Amino acid sequence: MSQSEEKIRNHNSELCNSQISAVPEPVKSRRRLGQDIQPVGDYAEIEPYYRVCEDVGEVQHQDQSDPDAFHSSDWWWDERQIRFLNGKAFIGLSILLLFIPYTWGGVVLVGGGILTVYNAILFTVDAEHLLRVIAILIVMVIWIPLSLYVIIKTMPWVMGAFALLLKPFDKLLSKLLDRGLEAGESFFSRETGQVSFAMPGGKKLTAPFEEFDAYVERVIEAGGVFYRLMFVHRYTAKEFSQTSLSRVEPSKEEVMALWDMLQRYMDTSQPLPDVPRLEPFRHLDPVTAEHDERVGRNPRFWRDLDLEAWRQGEGAEWLKRQVEYPWDKRKCKLTPQLGKISMDEYRKQRPAGAWPI
Repeated sequence: MSQSEEKIRNHNSELCNSQISAVPEPVKSRRRLGQDIQPVGDYAEIEPYYRVCEDVGEVQHQDQSDPDAFHSSDWWWDERQIRFLNGKAFIGLSILLLFIPYTWGGVVLVGGGILTVYNAILFTVDAEHLLRVIAILIVMVIWIPLSLYVIIKTMPWVMGAFALLLKPFDKLLSKLLDRGLEAGESFFSRETGQVSFAMPGGKKLTAPFEEFDAYVERVIEAGGVFYRLMFVHRYTAKEFSQTSLSRVEPSKEEVMALWDMLQRYMDTSQPLPDVPRLEPFRHLDPVTAEHDERVGRNPRFWRDLDLEAWRQGEGAEWLKRQVEYPWDKRKCKLTPQLGKISMDEYRKQRPAGAWPI
């Protein structure tokens, strides 16, 4: 990092530190087994690389097909809020989206495999036992890659046919989807400084951003150890990890960069994070607009970007910095503020409508 970059980073940390007010002690210990608590206020100025790469394509597609949709309720990121799904709504929508491809894959791979083996047995009914076993093994070895090829080639047609079958039920499905989205909708609000997580029973836990502790949670799966960002409301101990905002990632650094991005988004003294989903709204945020004019930022950088060329050049440097950044050297600016105010006094300062503590 250059000296100028270091000065900017220190200045940004001071700005954030000045905004962190005194808060009460937590109701439980903030240490958790298998989960690494993340510091607050010490910015790395690093965006989550893989999320950025994925979002470039979506933003460019939207820009070419219907740029007005950026400013509709269907686009969930803007200069005021980052909206996302939490809990059962996110899980249910994920299952719905995966149901058809997984079902079709199972029919082709398993069903076709059983049928193929059955035919192989019929054709070798008069053969010796060893020859029959060899024939069945050969058929299975051939069928597995062939079935995968069939699945890939036929999936668009299957999804199209399924969509056609559901067309008469469009209105009903739209109502059910809207209901599910509304129930699960959560947000980080740069405008109000609050965070809201959907909860069971149609409730929403809404509270100031500084009341949430962020953790990198380890997720053990068949393929190994993965990571995701988890939030814990410090004064109720309620946990939120099943969100569409933080997916399971193979890289711990990607999750820490996501937390860094969210902190800067919620810090109104900072420009909006330079990520594709927020680019169409940068001119609407005064701090960001001033910053972009000062540095001469191209207002359509992400929307006009050649992603593959960027990955080979500047993007590779981004990823290298994300991997090599000394994440464990960050210092938490929030910790010294814990316990500097009583719970009773703090309750009087909280915004109206915040979740009771």
